[in-house]
Amino acid sequence: MNRHKVFISYYHADDQFYKNEIAKWNEIYNLFDDYSVNDGDIDDTYLTDEAIRVKIRDEYIKDATVLVLLCGSNTKYRKYIDWELHAAMYDTEKNPKMGILVVNLPSCRNNIRAVEDREKEIVAPNTKWTTFTKRSEYESAYPDLPSRLIASLVTKHSDITFVNWNTISNNPFLLQELVDFAYMRRKTIEYDLSAPLRRKNSN
Repeated sequence: MNRHKVFISYYHADDQFYKNEIAKWNEIYNLFDDYSVNDGDIDDTYLTDEAIRVKIRDEYIKDATVLVLLCGSNTKYRKYIDWELHAAMYDTEKNPKMGILVVNLPSCRNNIRAVEDREKEIVAPNTKWTTFTKRSEYESAYPDLPSRLIASLVTKHSDITFVNWNTISNNPFLLQELVDFAYMRRKTIEYDLSAPLRRKNSN
């Protein structure tokens, strides 16, 4: 399986342990090329939303093709994560939009979600899958998901898979496989870019 350039988005104060675990797996199994940024590296003083978006995509997530979101109970409140998600969804002159994969951490209350049949086998075999039609249904099913991703799910054109941490921690190669699926969808996926960037942390 091909190695892809991956940017891992996560709340450093809460979820550094999980990022470190993935880094350990990557050292052992050579799963992907890791592109990450330290929290606080981006100063948004006097920057417009457009300037922030371009700066993140072309300087901090440069060349990455898949964003992996480590989603915990406080992830949705962090402005940096909102910025990173928005940058991943956006085509710039230098870098196109990215595929996205969500990993539900143990503190997270989100449901699982899968797109392709093989992904369903990985995420939850022998599961009866439910289709949502309303934003309120998505918000109920994914209470800890950043609102920017909720908006994209509602459009019906954002094929994003959600996998529980325990699934990939038992077999890191499944993470590599799910990253590959996200990579293959990156050019056809359609995101909702309508919301302005979060300017403050809300928790």
